[in-house]
Amino acid sequence: MPYLDRSPLLKCLRGMVCLLILVVTAKIVTIYVDYFPPNFSADFLIGRKPEFYGSYQWAFYTHILTGPITLIFGMLLLSDRFRIRFRRWHSRIGKVQVTLILLLLVPSGFWMAFYAQSDLTVKLGFATLSIVTGLSAALGWWFAVHRNFPLHRLWMQRCYVLLCSAVVTRVVGGALLTSGVESEWTNALPAWINWIIPLAIFEIISRSAMSQSALPRPNEPPPVAEAFRYVKSNESGV
Repeated sequence: MPYLDRSPLLKCLRGMVCLLILVVTAKIVTIYVDYFPPNFSADFLIGRKPEFYGSYQWAFYTHILTGPITLIFGMLLLSDRFRIRFRRWHSRIGKVQVTLILLLLVPSGFWMAFYAQSDLTVKLGFATLSIVTGLSAALGWWFAVHRNFPLHRLWMQRCYVLLCSAVVTRVVGGALLTSGVESEWTNALPAWINWIIPLAIFEIISRSAMSQSALPRPNEPPPVAEAFRYVKSNESGV
């Protein structure tokens, strides 16, 4: 494991992030009472009645039902303890997770993107997010099938960061609303920063972790020294 993975600070940070995801996901689910049946006075459904009773409603309900499930499943699947202790369940849940993402969550999110009540910039932001999420899940599945588990984990971690864009959107939106800073520009901003910034942070941390894991561990000879000792032992006939 990379040194960063064993850092107490990073473990604490992961715990806080998991708690935030659970709290925000629970709050998202609690407002579903406005969606069954649809309450067009509720925030998200305001002004959507003309377009709702068509293909949009199927995409909408598919998206809001699968979203929380993939967030919870993803948290389990990225847990090293769960993966080591319950390998079969990790595989089974992983298959369900990829199926939900590729067949339900991503297509419904892509369809909903073009019904966003904003300009083309926002629609493209959400559509791009759907495409990148689907691509990450597909690559994660492909590497698992070909038993390249390091790359499998890396791509599924990227996928989960993208899934958490729903959480980031609520946090950023709440911060903008609380601060009273609202405009067309700030309304369009979350459609892009809710996944680009978290993904960029993840790439920085993962690359740092990989570079540290390549370093020799304490009391362990460097790779070059180890290779030199191996050659010398062969030359001496040992």
